[in-house]
Amino acid sequence: VEKPDRDAFDKDMAQYQTDIEALQKKQQELTKKIEGRMGGKEEFQRKKDEFTARMDELQEKIGALMGQKDTIFNEIKTTQNKGKDMKSELNNMKKSLGFNSVQEIDDAIADIEYKMWTETLTLKKEKEYIAQISQLRKRKPEFTVYANKEAEVQSFDTSGVGQMRASAAELNEKINALRDERRKVKEGRDKLVEERRSKQGDMPELFDEREGISKQLGAKIRERNAKRDEFYTAQREFNAKFQEEKQARWEKQKVERDVKNAEWEKSKLERQAEDGEEDLPFQDEINLVSQVMTYCKSLVKTEEKKEEKKTDTKFEVPEGSEMLMKKKDDDSLRVVMKGQKAKKGKAPDAAGKKKDQGKFKHQLETLHLFGSVKLDPPLTADEIPGLLEKLQEKLTELKTKQEDATKDLREKREEAKKKLAEAAANVEAAKKKLDSHVKAEKAKPAEEE
Repeated sequence: VEKPDRDAFDKDMAQYQTDIEALQKKQQELTKKIEGRMGGKEEFQRKKDEFTARMDELQEKIGALMGQKDTIFNEIKTTQNKGKDMKSELNNMKKSLGFNSVQEIDDAIADIEYKMWTETLTLKKEKEYIAQISQLRKRKPEFTVYANKEAEVQSFDTSGVGQMRASAAELNEKINALRDERRKVKEGRDKLVEERRSKQGDMPELFDEREGISKQLGAKIRERNAKRDEFYTAQREFNAKFQEEKQARWEKQKVERDVKNAEWEKSKLERQAEDGEEDLPFQDEINLVSQVMTYCKSLVKTEEKKEEKKTDTKFEVPEGSEMLMKKKDDDSLRVVMKGQKAKKGKAPDAAGKKKDQGKFKHQLETLHLFGSVKLDPPLTADEIPGLLEKLQEKLTELKTKQEDATKDLREKREEAKKKLAEAAANVEAAKKKLDSHVKAEKAKPAEEE
């Protein structure tokens, strides 16, 4: 979508504004001319408003009287309908009685009793006669109700209808009088308007000319508005297209980030799923305790073979450490970590050797090694069993801590192995989505052409 030319639009709008202002100026000049020839307009308008106000006042009075008349006619109709309903109800009641008087009911009862006295009756027939007499006696109170209703109908007063009709006739006379007065007021207003028109002379021509200019002005304004709407519509379409392209770029960047994040997540899970103990917690402490235990055991072996012929002795050295051979006339052994240098020490003299016979001598590095496990180095062979027991306790404690600390690590490693396939699928899905964005981006120029 091509971007609308704002400069050309502003230029067109300026021209439209110039044309509109010229027409408005001409319209104003005609209005002034018309107003100049319309002297006495205020007086004319005032009198016309007075006539109109009087007409409205009379019409309001007529409406009020008409409302009263309608109310009276509604009351008349209600009264007449009530009388008709009462008579209809009375006739229906009389038909339902089946007798004209209580005496007729008594006569019917007497006839049945006479039959019962004079005829030979079966028990069934006698029961029928008794039931008929009972029903007839129950009908007697209905005549009382009928009599009361008949009296109510006869006493119903319809004289008010005549009075209401007379009131309605009086209202009609008042309404007609007000209508005549309103007609005269309207004639006065029409006369005033006609006199005003006769004084204006050729004013209709000026009105027609001003009306023509008003039409031109309206057409010009509509044309301007149509141009403006067309420009803003094109502007909105351009902005929408721009935002669409911007959104597409943003979505592509988001998909690219999703691909990178998916690949990073996959790499992280692969690292978590890798087996190995190189990062196990407490491993350095365990190695250190193991080295000290190995050293202590080597002291025991050395003590046991002290009297044997001197030969090269092999020791079990823990992984990550190396054993330094003892110097001539020096019974001490030194175990150091790989990468550390053993410090040179002076060989003890012969007198000191005889004096300290039976005790272990430790190099400075050995003392530091025992200090790291917070235990004192053994001075004699008797101290080694107790020391080994303490070292074993420390080793067991450290391995327990290591097991507790690595439990979560193992669980995470297993969980990572389970999620690795899902992560790989996410990577593939993100790449496919990115490919679809790239294809859609390439297809858009072809569609526009």
